[in-house]
Amino acid sequence: MNAYRASITYNPYTLRRLNTIISNTFRSGLKAMYLAICVGLLFAGAKIGLATPKGVALICIACFLLPSVRMIDKNRAEQQIKQMNGKTLNVFYTFEDEQFTCATTGERNTFTYDSIVRMVAQSDFLYLFPNATQAYMIDTSTVEGGDLDAFKAFLVERVGLEWTLPNSFLTLNLKRILFNKKNTRLPK
Repeated sequence: MNAYRASITYNPYTLRRLNTIISNTFRSGLKAMYLAICVGLLFAGAKIGLATPKGVALICIACFLLPSVRMIDKNRAEQQIKQMNGKTLNVFYTFEDEQFTCATTGERNTFTYDSIVRMVAQSDFLYLFPNATQAYMIDTSTVEGGDLDAFKAFLVERVGLEWTLPNSFLTLNLKRILFNKKNTRLPK
């Protein structure tokens, strides 16, 4: 069989997207809890009343904390961007029957498909997660060796997991949570 090839160019835009997807995929429960606390503080402050210092303090705390729900992934992305010092990093992937390879100008690593714990698909990027803190990001416009649907089917067959969608507070429901859990390979 011919190998599939794909790539990604890591730049500020793709690093921010990658860190957001990592966070939304494996930390959505923590983010939801944090958001619930902020909303709870807002409601408590409103119930106590704006005429009291305690009510105003609770609302101020909630308003201060609310924007920081996304700060963990944003800070991690900004650190990575700073480390790249204005440069980009090109990663080239080769997907063969038994393994796949990630290569840059200075490094080449080969991995087995059973090392992938979850696969997330978006219209323009695919993410293969080897763990809860990293992902191999693939630009869908760079896939060679077949069309995108054939490539995605190839990975489903090799990895043994279905593609999931990125988590979002607006679209998260019990059906999706159960599907994602079923399609996540837990560490042994």
